[in-house]
Amino acid sequence: MGNNEKKTSDLKNIFTDSMQMIADTSVSAMKLMTDNFSGNVDLLSKAMSATGLGTLTVPFGKKGKQSCCPPEEECPPHCILQITRHAYAGERIMVPFLVKNNCNSQKTYRIAMRELKNIDGSSAPAQPELNKKQVTLEPGGSELVLLGLDLAQFTNGNTYTAEVVIREKRDQSEYLFQIDSGIG
Repeated sequence: MGNNEKKTSDLKNIFTDSMQMIADTSVSAMKLMTDNFSGNVDLLSKAMSATGLGTLTVPFGKKGKQSCCPPEEECPPHCILQITRHAYAGERIMVPFLVKNNCNSQKTYRIAMRELKNIDGSSAPAQPELNKKQVTLEPGGSELVLLGLDLAQFTNGNTYTAEVVIREKRDQSEYLFQIDSGIG
């Protein structure tokens, strides 16, 4: 490898590592803000309930009634969120998302990925990875999960879609989290 190629490679690595550090710091800050906001809403809701004013619910983008689904007899998949991430071939991306237990009892959720495919249904050159396959959460608890994908083998100009499937451990309820990734 020539001296210029080595310098270019080193600069790319430095840039990638720096961007990853920025993303990690941003995710940490967002988690802290989300946890604080959620805690404040919970405290306010408890205070309102204690005084007979009812409770406060913040839907965070959900439509309709908030439901923990189980123990319903049948629970169809719920699309709870959609994230679109534009990226470039060769980039390494991290997509953070928060899993929260809005129910009144401890829950264990299994987290998995469906296959990343392009709009023609062909498999992507690489598949995303999750940093956690399962989380156990107390009522009102939440945990940050990271989805990572290395785009080294991808080419620009393609769009890929995948779903993160979140299931409660004891049943087959599915909560779909769709990832759309347009490669630049």
